[in-house]
Amino acid sequence: MKVALFGGRFDPPHFGHLILARDLYESGHFDTVRFLVNYDPPHKKAEASFPHRVRMLEILTKNEEGLEVDAFEGERAISPSYTYRVLKAYRKAHQNCDLYFVVGEDQLAQIRTWKNYQELPSLTRFVLLKRGTLRVPREIMEFFRPMVLTVRKLDVSASEIRRRLKEGRSVRGLTSDEVIQYIQTHSLYKEEPLSIYADASAKGNPGELTVAFVVKRGDRIIYEFSRVAGYGTNNEGEYLALLEALTWAKRENLSNFTVYMDSRLVVNQLRGTYRVRSSRIAPLYMEALSLLKELGVTVAYIPRRLNVADPLTRLKLPTL
Repeated sequence: MKVALFGGRFDPPHFGHLILARDLYESGHFDTVRFLVNYDPPHKKAEASFPHRVRMLEILTKNEEGLEVDAFEGERAISPSYTYRVLKAYRKAHQNCDLYFVVGEDQLAQIRTWKNYQELPSLTRFVLLKRGTLRVPREIMEFFRPMVLTVRKLDVSASEIRRRLKEGRSVRGLTSDEVIQYIQTHSLYKEEPLSIYADASAKGNPGELTVAFVVKRGDRIIYEFSRVAGYGTNNEGEYLALLEALTWAKRENLSNFTVYMDSRLVVNQLRGTYRVRSSRIAPLYMEALSLLKELGVTVAYIPRRLNVADPLTRLKLPTL
């Protein structure tokens, strides 16, 4: 039995994958084309879990003649899923099959970066998908001697689908409606919420100010900032920390997030509950209001013990 192994993350699977697999099967060279779903890809991790990606492929390929979804890597828990390890295990488990491993030109051109790539020709025959003028170095072609199949160029990618989903845009026409429904049902590929924690401290009131903010994406800290900001009151410091955070967010083209602060006074002033009476605070307050509106930011109060920016305000920073 001639089996073409079409490996990938399929994160998510789309019509490009389906059309390519169908073309491989209809070429007449193979008895079946199997989507070999990566369990733990070593170079770029998948966003959706292995079971989700397997299930989405099953939905996409249902009733497709000659196409199968193979969860072999996950069933064997091959981690990291280096290709040579997967193929060695697959050949041992399928000794009665003639195995063909499907690769694109970019993959084959860079195959010398793959772990133990010299072992691969002894484990399978490669099938090279060609989309125009061949750009693979001659020495690699001579070493692997792949079967070359010319295929159509398809302008759809999993990364485009993930990006559009995170932006709240439609992906109709890029993958099946059933896969889209599955993604929505299981809340896949949603951007984790952004949150910023801002804080300040003064050595005395007034005194030397240290301002800080911490940026989190979900539970992950993605950016930290702290600096000595001159001399002033705690209240001034809180506004300066907020302005530092908002200015950074604007520069990074970020919007529609929440800033958490442990100053009830500042939070209530920004919400309009308390009036700003200090002439020193008023311009900072107006600038902060303007940026909050421009960026669509909400300010919320949290207790000091929960403010992850608080420890940064006590670092020993050089005085300006």
